[in-house]
Amino acid sequence: MQKFSILWVSLLVVLISGCSSHHFTISQPKLITLKTPKIKYSDMGYLRYDNDAVQVELFTAGVSIEKITLDSDVCVSAGCMSEEKFVKEYLNPAYPSDTMRRILQNMDIFKGEGKRESCGGNIYQYIRNDAMDIVYKRTAGEIYFKDRLNNLMIRIEDVKENNATE
Repeated sequence: MQKFSILWVSLLVVLISGCSSHHFTISQPKLITLKTPKIKYSDMGYLRYDNDAVQVELFTAGVSIEKITLDSDVCVSAGCMSEEKFVKEYLNPAYPSDTMRRILQNMDIFKGEGKRESCGGNIYQYIRNDAMDIVYKRTAGEIYFKDRLNNLMIRIEDVKENNATE
């Protein structure tokens, strides 16, 4: 009977952990700002990668408060859903389903629409129509996405080390 109980508990742990069991090869501390219909956050976090999988872990006062994992599905504390449903609920229904993943991976969005590159290597995309007014800027230490029409912002900055001496 005890072996049977251990089997059920093990199965339950595997089912509950679901999306969180992925191991990421790159983990970078970042200053993360998210202003979406469902998330308002600005503090330290981690951006993790492994091939096409991405995870953002958000912290407040050193405590993890949210994980957004994009793999075959998108998982948040409220549960897992398709990437398309996530973008519709958390960003904007007019956006392509891969928008959040491409922002987090520092890639072109909207198939490169409105893309411009500066001589310093910075990349900008400007997308403006009746449904959106987007500025998407990628520099060496920052990813900045803002939709002024829909009041959305995603900003991911490298953490600068403080080398001040006393």
